[in-house]
Amino acid sequence: MNKKSKYVIALLLILSVILIGVIISKTNVEEPFNTKVFKTDSGYGYSISFRNTLLIKQDYIPTIQNNVSFCTPQDAQKVADLVKKKLNHKENPKITLSELKQLGIKLNCIN
Repeated sequence: MNKKSKYVIALLLILSVILIGVIISKTNVEEPFNTKVFKTDSGYGYSISFRNTLLIKQDYIPTIQNNVSFCTPQDAQKVADLVKKKLNHKENPKITLSELKQLGIKLNCIN
Protein backbone atom coordinates (compact mmCIF):
# COMPACT_ATOMS: atom_id res chain seq x y z
CA MET A 1 0.00 0.00 0.00
CA ASN A 2 1.45 3.35 -0.97
CA LYS A 3 1.52 6.48 1.15
CA LYS A 4 -1.42 8.12 -0.66
CA SER A 5 -3.70 5.13 -0.01
CA LYS A 6 -2.84 5.16 3.69
CA TYR A 7 -3.80 8.84 3.95
CA VAL A 8 -7.11 8.25 2.14
CA ILE A 9 -7.97 5.32 4.43
CA ALA A 10 -7.03 7.33 7.54
CA LEU A 11 -9.15 10.26 6.34
CA LEU A 12 -12.13 7.99 5.66
CA LEU A 13 -11.82 6.42 9.13
CA ILE A 14 -11.71 9.85 10.79
CA LEU A 15 -14.74 11.05 8.81
CA SER A 16 -16.62 7.85 9.69
CA VAL A 17 -15.94 8.31 13.40
CA ILE A 18 -17.10 11.94 13.23
CA LEU A 19 -20.26 10.98 11.32
CA ILE A 20 -21.11 8.21 13.79
CA GLY A 21 -20.57 10.62 16.69
CA VAL A 22 -22.93 13.19 15.15
CA ILE A 23 -25.62 10.56 14.51
CA ILE A 24 -25.38 9.22 18.06
CA SER A 25 -25.52 12.69 19.60
CA LYS A 26 -28.62 13.60 17.57
CA THR A 27 -30.52 10.39 18.33
CA ASN A 28 -29.81 10.40 22.07
CA VAL A 29 -31.27 13.87 22.65
CA GLU A 30 -34.17 13.27 25.02
CA GLU A 31 -36.74 15.92 25.73
CA PRO A 32 -36.98 16.12 29.53
CA PHE A 33 -40.55 17.49 29.39
CA ASN A 34 -43.35 15.78 27.48
CA THR A 35 -46.91 16.98 26.97
CA LYS A 36 -50.10 15.01 26.55
CA VAL A 37 -53.64 16.26 25.83
CA PHE A 38 -56.52 14.31 27.32
CA LYS A 39 -60.33 14.39 27.27
CA THR A 40 -62.16 15.63 30.37
CA ASP A 41 -65.87 15.46 31.19
CA SER A 42 -66.44 18.93 29.73
CA GLY A 43 -63.62 19.40 27.21
CA TYR A 44 -59.86 18.89 27.23
CA GLY A 45 -56.90 19.22 29.55
CA TYR A 46 -53.19 18.58 29.40
CA SER A 47 -50.44 17.00 31.42
CA ILE A 48 -46.71 17.58 31.48
CA SER A 49 -44.27 14.90 32.54
CA PHE A 50 -40.63 15.28 33.46
CA ARG A 51 -38.69 12.21 32.36
CA ASN A 52 -41.84 10.07 32.53
CA THR A 53 -42.89 11.41 35.95
CA LEU A 54 -46.14 13.39 36.03
CA LEU A 55 -45.37 16.97 36.96
CA ILE A 56 -48.52 18.92 35.99
CA LYS A 57 -52.07 17.72 35.37
CA GLN A 58 -54.24 20.61 34.19
CA ASP A 59 -57.92 19.74 33.77
CA TYR A 60 -58.98 23.39 33.43
CA ILE A 61 -57.85 26.53 31.67
CA PRO A 62 -55.37 28.21 34.02
CA THR A 63 -55.82 31.77 35.38
CA ILE A 64 -59.57 32.05 34.82
CA GLN A 65 -61.99 32.07 37.74
CA ASN A 66 -64.27 29.15 36.92
CA ASN A 67 -63.24 25.55 36.39
CA VAL A 68 -63.60 25.46 32.61
CA SER A 69 -61.87 22.87 30.46
CA PHE A 70 -60.29 23.74 27.14
CA CYS A 71 -62.77 23.73 24.25
CA THR A 72 -60.47 21.98 21.80
CA PRO A 73 -57.47 19.68 22.02
CA GLN A 74 -55.56 22.26 19.97
CA ASP A 75 -56.12 24.93 22.64
CA ALA A 76 -54.93 22.56 25.36
CA GLN A 77 -51.85 21.71 23.29
CA LYS A 78 -50.99 25.39 22.70
CA VAL A 79 -50.97 26.10 26.44
CA ALA A 80 -49.12 22.87 27.23
CA ASP A 81 -46.45 23.83 24.69
CA LEU A 82 -46.09 27.29 26.25
CA VAL A 83 -45.73 25.81 29.74
CA LYS A 84 -43.20 23.30 28.43
CA LYS A 85 -41.23 26.10 26.77
CA LYS A 86 -41.18 28.05 30.05
CA LEU A 87 -40.03 24.98 31.97
CA ASN A 88 -37.28 24.28 29.44
CA HIS A 89 -36.07 27.87 29.91
CA LYS A 90 -36.28 27.52 33.71
CA GLU A 91 -39.00 30.17 33.89
CA ASN A 92 -42.07 30.29 36.11
CA PRO A 93 -44.68 28.19 34.24
CA LYS A 94 -47.57 30.41 35.34
CA ILE A 95 -49.89 31.34 32.46
CA THR A 96 -51.40 34.82 32.28
CA LEU A 97 -54.70 35.93 30.80
CA SER A 98 -52.70 37.99 28.30
CA GLU A 99 -50.86 34.86 27.13
CA LEU A 100 -54.15 32.99 26.73
CA LYS A 101 -55.44 35.83 24.55
CA GLN A 102 -52.21 35.90 22.50
CA LEU A 103 -52.57 32.17 21.86
CA GLY A 104 -56.21 32.67 20.82
CA ILE A 105 -57.53 30.32 23.51
CA LYS A 106 -61.32 30.20 23.56
CA LEU A 107 -62.46 30.77 27.15
CA ASN A 108 -66.14 29.96 26.61
CA CYS A 109 -67.07 26.88 24.59
CA ILE A 110 -70.69 27.97 24.17
CA ASN A 111 -69.94 30.99 21.96
